[in-house]
Amino acid sequence: MTTIDKFLSDIQKTIKFDRANNGGHYDAKRACAQIAKLFANNNRNLGALAVSLSDYWLNTYILDSQDLENEPSEQNIERIKAFQSFADNEEDADYSILTADDWETLRDFVDDVAEDLDLDSLQSMMNLILQNGALE
Repeated sequence: MTTIDKFLSDIQKTIKFDRANNGGHYDAKRACAQIAKLFANNNRNLGALAVSLSDYWLNTYILDSQDLENEPSEQNIERIKAFQSFADNEEDADYSILTADDWETLRDFVDDVAEDLDLDSLQSMMNLILQNGALE
């Protein structure tokens, strides 16, 4: 099982457990906050970058959703999956769900924590950012 497969499985479990642990009542905001926390925990090696990415996903795509009670949507699962691929430095992942604004935000987040990242991770992330047009 790949990192992404495990992460997607954990997302589904989080959604299922939220409903089961609350008398069959699903609270998307609570479940998505748990998913964001799961992302940050899965990527503890990235420190503040993981927290920034999870907060960005939650605040930008979930809490501003027009259909909050049905989050995470398939699109937003694909987004956090793309962020996980980015965190894993996967060059061949599908990043098409990420917008130019997402890539610029990723660039800014990586710039903010560059001195705390190991050199290989930093180079891989900057290469992905460059490939997706967020470096000038």
